[in-house]
Amino acid sequence: MSKYDFEVGLDLHKEFSMLALLDKQGECLGFDKLENNTLLLDKYFSQLTGSYRVTFESSRNWYWLADYFHERGIDCILSNPFLNRAIAHVHAKNDKYDARTLAQLAQCELIATCYVPEKPIRHLRELISHRSKLVNMRTKLKNRIHLMVDKYNFKAPYDYIFGPHGIKWLDGCDFPEPIKQIVCDLLKTIEILNPQIEEYYYRIKDRIEKHPYYKLLTTVYGIGVLHAASIIARVADIKRFPTVEGFIRYSGLSVNTRASADRLTYGHLNRQADTHLRTTFVEASYLVIKHDPGLRAFYEYLRAQKGHGCAICGVARKLARSVYFMLRNSTPYRVRKVQPQYIQQQTITLKVKRLYRQYKPETESFRAVIDPIPHQRGRSG
Repeated sequence: MSKYDFEVGLDLHKEFSMLALLDKQGECLGFDKLENNTLLLDKYFSQLTGSYRVTFESSRNWYWLADYFHERGIDCILSNPFLNRAIAHVHAKNDKYDARTLAQLAQCELIATCYVPEKPIRHLRELISHRSKLVNMRTKLKNRIHLMVDKYNFKAPYDYIFGPHGIKWLDGCDFPEPIKQIVCDLLKTIEILNPQIEEYYYRIKDRIEKHPYYKLLTTVYGIGVLHAASIIARVADIKRFPTVEGFIRYSGLSVNTRASADRLTYGHLNRQADTHLRTTFVEASYLVIKHDPGLRAFYEYLRAQKGHGCAICGVARKLARSVYFMLRNSTPYRVRKVQPQYIQQQTITLKVKRLYRQYKPETESFRAVIDPIPHQRGRSG
């Protein structure tokens, strides 16, 4: 039974909220429909005599409500709407039922909760997301220009046509009059986006340079400023993951399994996860396998069996494990040893052999290149 005198379930909408009040015995004392106004909420909660807790769902506009409760010291729970399916699986669903069910689940300690990051972390997430949107917009504009060039069969003398020489070549292309104006407008828009994208890059960098995780993450080949910022923004505090398996599931790199009796079936990657974190680890894996002989050998071994997609996701999973133990133990990244089972004549490439020959673990140059922070005993994952 709940330790609070009252449980408040709050069904949050864009313009208003529906509140349900339950007493300690689980009896519903009434419903109230309030506009999303802090003054009205202050008046409502000032009438409650005794301890109380508020439960509300994670929706598109929960930031202001979480800040409201934290500033006033009100105990609150951010509910996970996907896991709390009791609200969705009913025949007559309405706002009053949703609010009351949230309060009842919280009172019975059956509510599935979400992590509420602090303001600096939420602001960092918004900066990263906004820069990503700007980059996507610029990419769409560039693809539009490539489409115009292909439509009128112009052969570009440069691989990258958006550099100084490429733009000069585009100005000299004999497009029809309306198309010429479209290409010019697209180039002007790209010129506007470029300084904004660069500005947000440095704003993100300034926010994370002093973070304790930043120096550890950048010891990994393939993790730069933006990837480190993405990991910091999504992880926030590594201690909230008690086990490495939980961190792998949160990263979206765990494989769905279905077991019945003696039969075990493996499916696709977990989709109910943080896709931003999964993308970060997968992108970083492409560079990690160029500098880590152990992961390169593992990648070549797995690619020969299951293909490139499964192989790069397997490397990303191992990289996520290493990052977990790096942040947990405050140790820098160390390359993995080449495991004997991965060294096969039909799978190992000359590139891996050359890389392993170049950076031998016994030499000081290997430690200087791979491990710029002083060497310590133990492994990162």
